[in-house]
Amino acid sequence: RRCMSCGNCFECDNCYGVCPDNAITKLGKGLRFEFKYDYCKGCGMCAMECPCGAIRMETESI
Repeated sequence: RRCMSCGNCFECDNCYGVCPDNAITKLGKGLRFEFKYDYCKGCGMCAMECPCGAIRMETESI
């Protein structure tokens, strides 16, 4: 079946609710979210819970 919202956030709040570090701030209806990378530990829970694939984790080189 075709996915009409793949890669597009529709503000389901899954990422916001599941983040253990409070690294995601909800900006308001239609404004989506702000990701505070200084607080993010990179656990990937937000990406796993996103039903649309709008969040993607990338490996960082140190």
